[in-house]
Formats: sequence, C-alpha cells, structure tokens
Amino acid sequence: MSRRVLIAGGGTGGHIFPGLAVADALKARDVDVHWLGARRGLESRLVAERNLPLSLLDIEGIHARSFTAGLRALAHLPKAISDGFRLVLETQPMAVLGVGGYASASGIMAAGLLGIPWILQEQNSVPGWTNRTLAPWADLVCCGFADGVSHFPSMPAVWTGNPVRSGFFDVAPSRPAGTPRLLILGGSQGSLFLNRTLPRALAVLRDQGHEVSIRHQSGSRWLEVVRTSYSDLGLEAKVDTFLAQPWEALEWADLVVARSGALTVSELAAAGRASILIPFAAAAGNHQEFNARSLERAGGADVLLEREAEFERVAQVLKRLLDDPDRLADMGRAARSVALPGAAEKIADHLLSIGGAL
Repeated sequence: MSRRVLIAGGGTGGHIFPGLAVADALKARDVDVHWLGARRGLESRLVAERNLPLSLLDIEGIHARSFTAGLRALAHLPKAISDGFRLVLETQPMAVLGVGGYASASGIMAAGLLGIPWILQEQNSVPGWTNRTLAPWADLVCCGFADGVSHFPSMPAVWTGNPVRSGFFDVAPSRPAGTPRLLILGGSQGSLFLNRTLPRALAVLRDQGHEVSIRHQSGSRWLEVVRTSYSDLGLEAKVDTFLAQPWEALEWADLVVARSGALTVSELAAAGRASILIPFAAAAGNHQEFNARSLERAGGADVLLEREAEFERVAQVLKRLLDDPDRLADMGRAARSVALPGAAEKIADHLLSIGGAL
C-alpha cells in the first residue's frame, strides 16, 4: 500500500481548513495527500488553490432545504458512493481521514468496505449527524473540543484539539489601549444576521459618543450591502469579503464579534482574543451554541443567542466590554488557556500509526 492518505469531506471552511492543516503536517512527513470532496463545496476552490490532488463528487446534503433538493441529493447518492469507492481503489491510501460534510461519508464508507483504516475528525463540541452515524466503525475519533469525547462513549475517541494554522498561536497577547478595535467575523460564507445587526449596533454606540475602529468580514455576497450600510449610517469601516490570513486581523483586534463555528471558536482561543459569540440559530443540532458555551465557561467569551441579539442589546454588550480593557485582556488570556496546539501534527501521527507507517 502506498504512503498516501486520503482526506474526505468539505463543504464549508470549518471542515476544509482543519483538513488542509493536517495535509500540511502529512506532507512535512513526506506523505502524499489526495482530497475527495463535493463539486458544490468550497473545497473545489480552496483545495485546488493549494495544488493538492483533488477529486470532486456530485453530492449534496440529504438534509436539504426543499423536497425537490432532497430528491436530487438522493438521486446523486449511489453514483457518489460508487465514485468514492473507485477513487479509494485507485489511490490505495494507507489511511483515510473524514473531516465532515457529505463527501466525507463516501470516502470513509469505501475505506471501511476495503479494509482500509480510517479516522474521523469531529470539529464541534457536539458531533454532527454524519459523524454520529459513522463513528461506531471508526478506528479513531479525533475531537476538536474536550467536551466532544463524552459523545463517543465506549469508542476510541481522543481530544486532539482542532487543527488551526500556526499563525493564530503567534498572535501577541491582547493589550487594549486607545480607540477600541472591533473585528466582526461572519465565517467563510459571511453571516447575514451579523451583517444586518452590527452596523446598527455600532451606530447606537456612535450616537452615545463612543468611537470604535471597525473591521468587518462580510462574505462575498454581502460586500456591497455591508459597505452601503456603514456609509448610510455615517460610519467608517474596513469591509472584507474573506480574510486569507485572519490571524493578522485578530492581532489588530481588541474584541471580536463572531458566529461560533468550531473552527472560529478554536481560532479565537488560539489567538487569545475576547469575543461576543452569536451562534447560528439554524445550525444542525444547535452545535454552534454548544461550541460557544464551551468558550464562555472558560471565561473567554460572552454568548448572545439570536433571539437576544437585537441591535440595541448588542450595542449594550459592546459598550460594557469595550469600556473595560482589563476585562478584555482577562478574557483573551482565558480563551488562550483552552487552546490546544499541535492538533494537526497529532492527527497526522494517528493516521500514520493506524496506517502502519509508524
């Protein structure tokens, strides 16, 4: 069998970036990496940009938003499984890593049928449907949150942390001074809720006499809408669609307002930045709230649910935190205390071990 690992999955940055971090760790050990993803997922762009061998399936989530989309997803499923099986036969990996998303299931099901060992990487504090279903047959489950291990009783599960790029751990400790600096993160695809709420909340602060430096990551769909919102409200803000090196923006920020996808929470912890987390209310299994509460319990974040996050309430919480630089610094230290460095290297070692290369 070749010295090669297949990474299967994707869809969103929260699945893709941990897989890319593991891919880098494997390549540093002279291991070939092939990626299996979905044609409609972000991996079709993000993985391709890294010049990794990439195969894409026509597969969608079964938990679709409409009956018609659900039928279309079911119709594509048999061919996607067949194509995944054929790819595993062709590449002959020594091990397979499933990083979540529906393409993940195709790759690891094929691995299981062919007797190839495989690992699940569960990013969230509470596992998603795909990983819950597949975990009993995994050789190992690598959990991004310590809380996650308890959801796999009597299974080989370990806390490795979520793989985040080393730049996050290099961010200097927060020392708020001068005009407060606020970073708004909507995730890889942007957040309509944050895009609508934060400009209005910041206008309230401005009207109360509070000056704030603003940087806002909007997502590509909402760039002009967000820029127009700030302009119409008479606010200056730097608005970006996507942050290629988000650790630089976190280095700048005193406080972050963000959704609470697993990777976002792990990156905030690694960078040691205080945050207000507003979980996506429609996230499967409410996993974003569980992720956010994990950081809140550590003292690194304040959590507002969407139903609580009217712009006046957000303005109130922003004022309380931005007016207290010592509290921001304490929250940053608390966030960093739960970060676990070296996750990508740990997962790479586990893959080599179960693949017989260690």
